[in-house]
Amino acid sequence: MLKKFAVIGTASLLALSPLAAQAGLTLSSSYALAAGLGASSSNFNPQGMGFDASANELLFVQQSTNSIVRTDLSGNIVGNRTIGAIQYSGSGTTNTANHVVSVAADADYYYFSDYTANSNGKDIYRIGKTTGAASVISAETAAFGGDPIDVRGGMLYRTNSSSTYGFSNLHQIRTSSIAAPDTTLATLTLGGAGIADFAVDTLHSSIWVLDYLANASIRRFDISTGALLDTYAVGVDGLTAGLTYANNKLYYYDWNQGNGSVLKTYATGLADAPSAVPEPSSLLLLGAAVGALMLASRRKQA
Repeated sequence: MLKKFAVIGTASLLALSPLAAQAGLTLSSSYALAAGLGASSSNFNPQGMGFDASANELLFVQQSTNSIVRTDLSGNIVGNRTIGAIQYSGSGTTNTANHVVSVAADADYYYFSDYTANSNGKDIYRIGKTTGAASVISAETAAFGGDPIDVRGGMLYRTNSSSTYGFSNLHQIRTSSIAAPDTTLATLTLGGAGIADFAVDTLHSSIWVLDYLANASIRRFDISTGALLDTYAVGVDGLTAGLTYANNKLYYYDWNQGNGSVLKTYATGLADAPSAVPEPSSLLLLGAAVGALMLASRRKQA
């Protein structure tokens, strides 16, 4: 009887544990965005999107606006940060950041990538959230396209550099510390049709990637190995869009020039990863389950 009880008890404990589940993207909300988030196009017009965890805000960049737009999680604009001028490579001269393609944040700074001046301009910058000028944080000077980026937990994630005005050749994610951006700690090579934008999901050890296609899929890769975990043929436009992750949801920026841009949110369908130490409420549930099983076993023995 004790052996049988042990098997039943283990099954009950597993049923109550928050084990990871297969992801299943579900469109949960769609919000019309203000006309300011449909600014005029520039070159091949990719747009960028990021998440500021410290403020619980979404961030948007458009190439032609020279600013970072802040919104709440429903896409309502709450403010913006003007970027201003950025420095050319080695010349000491500056130029307005006209080709910003990606944005991210930590508690103190906004980070962005830009390809103004092509190989004569640096690629990755940061700027204080309220004051100060933009400053270079990386020595890279790619000629085209800029790098989609993300910043999570003190780490900078960026793609390989584009070699053309387009993102079809972007298939890598490079990881470095914010403290040493040009010291690459890991490089993942991913499949797919280029990376229009991506988002890091440390809770589920995942990287979410928006394919660079007009009828794009969203893919999920393992953050440690680069293995493809899931593909979702959601049919979104990856050529002029942005993607970010927050609070177990994906936020997709469907940019349209003029009035008509849309923010879509997708539930990921992933359960929270198991924690090393159960929450008090979980312990109470587990205790109640074990107690009920012990009582039932004693009654059967009697």
